[in-house]
Amino acid sequence: MELRQIKYFVKSAETENFSLAAQDCFVVQSTLSQQIKQLEEDLGVQLFERIGKRISLTEAGRQFLPFARQMLETAEQGRQQLHDMEGLKTGRLRIGATYGLSVLLTKTMQLFCPQYPDIQFDVQFESADKLTSLLHNREIDFALTYNLLTNDPLLEEVPLFESRLCAVVADGHPLAEIKEVRLSQLKTFLVAIPAKGMNARTIVDGLLRKHAVDLRPLMEINEIYTMIHMVKSCQLVAILPESVIYEEEGYRAIPIREARDNMYASLVYVKGMYQRNAVKEFFKCIRTFVASPYSPLFQ
Repeated sequence: MELRQIKYFVKSAETENFSLAAQDCFVVQSTLSQQIKQLEEDLGVQLFERIGKRISLTEAGRQFLPFARQMLETAEQGRQQLHDMEGLKTGRLRIGATYGLSVLLTKTMQLFCPQYPDIQFDVQFESADKLTSLLHNREIDFALTYNLLTNDPLLEEVPLFESRLCAVVADGHPLAEIKEVRLSQLKTFLVAIPAKGMNARTIVDGLLRKHAVDLRPLMEINEIYTMIHMVKSCQLVAILPESVIYEEEGYRAIPIREARDNMYASLVYVKGMYQRNAVKEFFKCIRTFVASPYSPLFQ
C-alpha cells in the first residue's frame, strides 16, 4: 500500500469519476485505475462499484475513506513540519471564508503578504456548511465564518468580533437617515437577502418566523458584492451584517430592531491539527487587524 495509491483512492471517492480524479492527480486514467486496482488487491476488498464510467464507494470503501484521509493528513503534516524548519520562505495557505468576511480576509492579507511575499494562497468562499465539510476533509487550513454555532468536537472556534445585522441602503435612500428599522417596515421596499445556506440568511429566516413577518424579497443572492452593487444601482435594501460595508463609501447600515443578538465572526480550525508557522503568522495578522484602532467596526 503506497501513499500515492491512497491519494488516488481519496480523489476518486471525492469525484466519483476515475477520469476526473486522474486529471486532478496529473496522471493518465489508466495509471490511476491500475493503482487503485492494486490497492484493492493489497487490502483484499473491493473499494469501488464500477458501472460503466460511473463509480461509487462500496461499504468497505466508505469504511476505509476516513482512515485514508487521515493517512494523507499525517503525511502532509510531516512534510509541513519539515518545511517549517526552513522558515517562512515558501508554502501555501489554504483558507476558507464565508462571503461576508472578505473584508477581514483582504485586510489581513495586506498585513501578511509584504512580510511573507513567497507564501501562496488557495482561497475558497463558501457557505458555513461547506466550510465545515472542507475542514473535516482537511482541505483547508482554517475558515473565517459568521455564526458557525457548532458543537462539533473536531473543531475549535476562536471569536474575533461582533457585527449587527442591518438593512444596508445607499445614501439618499428613504431609510438612510433613520436610526433603526423594523422588519415589517421593509415590506414596502425592494429587498435582497442572502441565499439559503449562508449564515446571515439563517438568522434572517429565524427572525421572520419569530416575529411573524411575511417579508417577500425581490431576490436572493449568494454573492455579497453583487448584492452590494445592486443596493446602489437598483435602490435595494440588503439585509446583511454591518461589517460587509466596512470602508465602502455611499452606504448606510440601519440596525434592525428585532436583531438584538449580534452576529459574531470567528476563526475555525481542526483541533489537534498541526499549525504551520505560516498559519500561525496569518492568525497573528488577523488579530492585529481586529485589534487595530483603524478598524473600529471590529472592536
